[in-house]
Amino acid sequence: MGWPASAGGSNGTSDPPDRATRVFDRLALSLSALVCAALGFLAVNEPWVSDDFSVALFLKERPGLWETVSYSYQTWTGRFASSAFSWMAMQVRPVYGIVIWLGLLALVVLTFALARGRFPRARRSDLYILCLLLLAYWYGLPALEETVFWAAGSMVYLWPAVAMLLFLYPYRRWYPQAEPSRPSAPREFALALGMLLLGVFVGGSQEQVLVAGVLYLLALALRAARSGKLRRIPAHFYSGALGLVAAGAISLVAPGNSARLDVTPSEGLIQTAIAAVKYVVHILVDWMPPMTPWLLCVVLLAIPVTGVLRNTKEEGRTPATPRSDWWVWVLLGLATVSTLFVRPYFAAERTVMFLAVFLAVGAVSLQTGSRTTSILERLPAAVASAVLCLLLLVTVGDVALSGWQARGLRLGQQERAEDVARQKQEGLRDIVVAPLTDDVPRRGVMWGDGTADKAFWINGILASWYEVDSVVVSGGAQPE
Repeated sequence: MGWPASAGGSNGTSDPPDRATRVFDRLALSLSALVCAALGFLAVNEPWVSDDFSVALFLKERPGLWETVSYSYQTWTGRFASSAFSWMAMQVRPVYGIVIWLGLLALVVLTFALARGRFPRARRSDLYILCLLLLAYWYGLPALEETVFWAAGSMVYLWPAVAMLLFLYPYRRWYPQAEPSRPSAPREFALALGMLLLGVFVGGSQEQVLVAGVLYLLALALRAARSGKLRRIPAHFYSGALGLVAAGAISLVAPGNSARLDVTPSEGLIQTAIAAVKYVVHILVDWMPPMTPWLLCVVLLAIPVTGVLRNTKEEGRTPATPRSDWWVWVLLGLATVSTLFVRPYFAAERTVMFLAVFLAVGAVSLQTGSRTTSILERLPAAVASAVLCLLLLVTVGDVALSGWQARGLRLGQQERAEDVARQKQEGLRDIVVAPLTDDVPRRGVMWGDGTADKAFWINGILASWYEVDSVVVSGGAQPE
């Protein structure tokens, strides 16, 4: 079966697709499935790196959920929701790669849903945009290996991003409705409880998503007040906002935040300003350019034809709604990185992930209504399908190679563990191991090994993990 004829035939109309189009459609669907499978293979085989061992050691000493969250809150970070998620992730450690894979797919779908105010349907234009979003995140998402596939990083970036999009979706969907339906009392209670818990998770997981969530709710409340809808806001929306704000406040006042700042270098006003400028330059020059071509492709395929061809009276002007307010998502993305200006010491590449996600939401949101058609739907379907198939074919190979490299590193870690056990049986406490690889990590593969210096911080983590006095990687690089 090809994709529905309503998605556009070979000449961009609603005519049934021709034979060539149906062939390319089926091939595109098959290749999409292969890309998803290859991503799953990579996620399952992603090796443990540095903080993964640290988190495991921390939870080994504090096996209880409350003990884990409270100790982290008091000594290191106010992100109590991320701490709780770390604890839960370690309970399913053997299959956590599958959880990461599902999170990446959810991120793609929710990006589309937040942009369009609905979930994707079985139509050609929706499926093309989903594929392009997946390609954009694979090739362009800043620090993909750190924010998505790295177990420790996913707890602080991937899942807060997924939760943020899921939290904002009901608010985004509610506003355009002139007369929103009122759910029954039991359903309203269930919705209120769900939104409260989701708001707590978002507010207590990451400061960047907290800022974006609060700003969006404030903007939505202002619009509702100006349009007279403020009194018609459902109770569960207030519940979600309460959970977000309360959890955010609890997170920000955590003693652990002060403790972490105390162990980082202090900077004066001038040094902070210089570091902030460097951060902006890195965003513009180094970190966002790989994402830019993909965003432009999404824009070209999502922008409504009625937004370009406004020369006739019949087409007119589409009324402005939240669905066409792409600039709102751009501003929210900028707000997520602006939080780092206060403390640029923490301004690493991975912190730009939320900006990239919101830019993707803004790009997809350019199609404003059901009566508009996108440029994609005006293209010959066979041509569009053929181009997409080529992109997907290349991506299948690229992701598979990354997965194969990750599998090699993971198997190498198992062999290293056996080697360390053998040396311990021989009575050795100062362990010497061989480097696992000298290859440059591919896209999506998070990797960093110990060095020839046993005092290097990763060497110290490995020594604690293997329960020995020291670990040296023979022939490893010297730390910078």
